[in-house]
Amino acid sequence: MEVFYLIAILSASLTILLKHWGLLMVQVAFLIIVSLFAPDSYLWLLIAIQLLSGIWLLLKTLQAVEYNYQLELEKTHRIEQHWTKGHQNGTKKNFLS
Repeated sequence: MEVFYLIAILSASLTILLKHWGLLMVQVAFLIIVSLFAPDSYLWLLIAIQLLSGIWLLLKTLQAVEYNYQLELEKTHRIEQHWTKGHQNGTKKNFLS
């Protein structure tokens, strides 16, 4: 069960980094439900689900880092404008969209 908690905490921290509060609430609710109601026979399945969602969040975090790097290059006029074309500033509400 400690492995599940560790993966859940890491996934929640990536969700905070990506600024998606709705997914964070889903993550917390999933953690509470698993902690209170899940039998031990399904623990490996739940760990696998949590691990897959953590890997997906890690990939989205890497994409957000790449986006931020490209945006910085555009704003300093080192590359041609793509995200900041037409006087846009390139900001996003969250990085999962």
